[in-house]
Amino acid sequence: MKFRTVLTVGAFVIALPACGSSASDAKPTSTTAKPGASSTSTTAGSRGPTAWRDETAEWKSHAPRPFAKSPAGVAEDLAAAWRGSDTSEVGQITVAGVRPGEPLVVVLRETGGVDAAVASTDVEITLEGGDEGWAVTSARARDTCVTQVDPADPTHCT
Repeated sequence: MKFRTVLTVGAFVIALPACGSSASDAKPTSTTAKPGASSTSTTAGSRGPTAWRDETAEWKSHAPRPFAKSPAGVAEDLAAAWRGSDTSEVGQITVAGVRPGEPLVVVLRETGGVDAAVASTDVEITLEGGDEGWAVTSARARDTCVTQVDPADPTHCT
């Protein structure tokens, strides 16, 4: 099967089939990029990911105490904290990636949120290990726009 278009969404690369093939023939593939790895940026006014925005204060309030768990357990607890923040405003939250080590980096993804201009939101949370467990040190988020990146604010979709 020939693939013509490659669409980069957050940390995934999806190959779309060329015109003329049926949806039942299409077998998109995806690969997970290393969280925190640089990716192609999108300029304001185009579709694709927005610029990263700092959400450290929000995530320190979601997780005010260190986690004394494995990296996978920390990732699940962070996802649960996001799900529990306000279920009327939150779509489906999944753990998109965990990079163990020092620091620990967890990537969460929201799909199906209330903003129709946003296909998905990726949140990258960095945690440092200590005597009491893993503590949030920084967090950043970016959206993947269905519409386009806002020319006035490249951290949001129009």
